[in-house]
Amino acid sequence: MKNNIIKALIFDKQLRLYFVDNTPLINEIIRRNHQHNRITNVALGKTLSGISLLSATLKEKQRLSATLIMSNPKYKIFADTDASGNVRGYANQNFVNENNSLQNLIGNNASIRMIKGTEMHQFTGITDMPYRDIDKDLSYYFRQSEQLETYLETNLAIDEDNAVLYSYALYAQLLPGAPQQLLTLLKEKINTNSSFFHKCKWSNGNQLQEELRANYINDLEIIDQVPVQFSCGCSKEMFYGLLYQLKENELLEYIQANKPIESACHICGKVYHFYPSELKNLLKKED
Repeated sequence: MKNNIIKALIFDKQLRLYFVDNTPLINEIIRRNHQHNRITNVALGKTLSGISLLSATLKEKQRLSATLIMSNPKYKIFADTDASGNVRGYANQNFVNENNSLQNLIGNNASIRMIKGTEMHQFTGITDMPYRDIDKDLSYYFRQSEQLETYLETNLAIDEDNAVLYSYALYAQLLPGAPQQLLTLLKEKINTNSSFFHKCKWSNGNQLQEELRANYINDLEIIDQVPVQFSCGCSKEMFYGLLYQLKENELLEYIQANKPIESACHICGKVYHFYPSELKNLLKKED
C-alpha cells in the first residue's frame, strides 16, 4: 500500500478524502537531491508529500507544478506531478545553516506559485505564505487562488542522517454544496487521533477501511487506489542545448583531449556524457 493514494468519500459523500503513505517516494527524492541541511529536507519532503497527493486530483494530460519561494528569494523549492502520479522535485541549493527551524526558513515574505493544466491550457496562481507552515499555506493557496475549501496535512520525520523515517499525508476537500463545518469536524477527528497513521495497517485495504471507519467516520467509503512514484523524465537530448552555449574553442579543448563533457540532471542526479565524436558532429552543425 505504500506509495498508493487511497481515495475515499465521507460524510454522506460530501467530502473527498485522500490518504498516502509515501515514505519510499519521499526518501528516494531526498536522497537524489543530496541536500545536507535537515531543515531544507524537511521543507522539501513536506512540499513533495502534499504535491504527490494532488496528483490524484488531475485528469488526463494535466500537470501541476509548484514553486515555494522563501523570504530570501534565492532559496526555492520545486515540486511537480502529473495525472499518472509521476512526482519529482528539488531544493535549488543547500540552504544556510542559520535556518534552524522551518518557520525561520520560510520567513515573513514567502510565496507559493502553482501552474496547473495542459500545454494548451494553463492556470497560474500565486499566494503568500501567511502561516509560515507548508501544510497550512498549501491549504490557504487553494482557498485563496481557486476558491476551494481544502485541508492538507503532512506528517514527516527525518533523522540526523537525512533518512526519511516515515512520511504520510492527508488531503480533504469539500464537494460542491457541502457545509463548511464538515471540514472542521474532520480536522477535530484527526487532531484527536494524531497517532492514527503510525498504527494504521497500510498493507491490507479492507483492514485499512475498517480502521479508518473506527477512528474517523463510520460512513467512509474507499473508492479507488492509485500509485505515485518518482519520475524525472530527463533525457540526453534535453541537455544538447547546453552544449550550444559553449564556444567553439571550448568544444575543441575536449575533442583534442579526448575527454567527454559531463552534464548532470539536478532533479534526479543522472549524468549524461557527450563524447568527442558527438562534439565533432556539433561543430559540423554550427558550420
